[in-house]
Amino acid sequence: MLHTETIERTTLKLLTDIMQDEHFNGFHLAGGTALSLYLGHRKSIDLDLFTKNDFNTSQFSDYLIKEYDFKESYRAKNTLKGIIGNIKIDCIAHKYENIDPIYTADNIRLYGMKDIAAMKLNAIADNGTRLKDFIDIACLSTQISLSDMLESYQKKYPNTNAITALRALTYYKDIIKEPIMLIKGNYKWDFIETRIGDMIKKDTATFTSFPFK
Repeated sequence: MLHTETIERTTLKLLTDIMQDEHFNGFHLAGGTALSLYLGHRKSIDLDLFTKNDFNTSQFSDYLIKEYDFKESYRAKNTLKGIIGNIKIDCIAHKYENIDPIYTADNIRLYGMKDIAAMKLNAIADNGTRLKDFIDIACLSTQISLSDMLESYQKKYPNTNAITALRALTYYKDIIKEPIMLIKGNYKWDFIETRIGDMIKKDTATFTSFPFK
């Protein structure tokens, strides 16, 4: 059962609508919103939709404008970003093998948690500025050990090095502060840093609770 309380009603309505739209066949939800639906740890408002297939961004944008009043903000090959209503939506071709099968619940297709962990580590290794990525990895420790996360990262992105991701996971100077809306508990960066440190010390362990108080 998904934690649908983590996303706004309008976001959930849009998500369920597009998941039933044949033009989105092959697109699956990833990112922080997918993880929030799995874990129920924080509010999330963006929709990150990935596919392993090429798609015509010009035609897709035209369709979204007509059917969803889409406001395009960025377009490149196999990448389309914009806003529907007040909801940020990214549609991206991400041509990497899935570690886990796509999971479907409540008519929503989601990447598996190991895939999301790998994507989060990849984002941190590439650009460790997003506070939410670090929080999400810390919360994922309740389901997946750091050792398994790093193994998933290397399996999904075979040309990468787990040491690079591990170093990025412990480098915090570039993180940009942003509002964090938790479902339960209070956010404090010290709790996140401590959890990440514990994950490294006990890299095969999972933890019983989120790093919030």
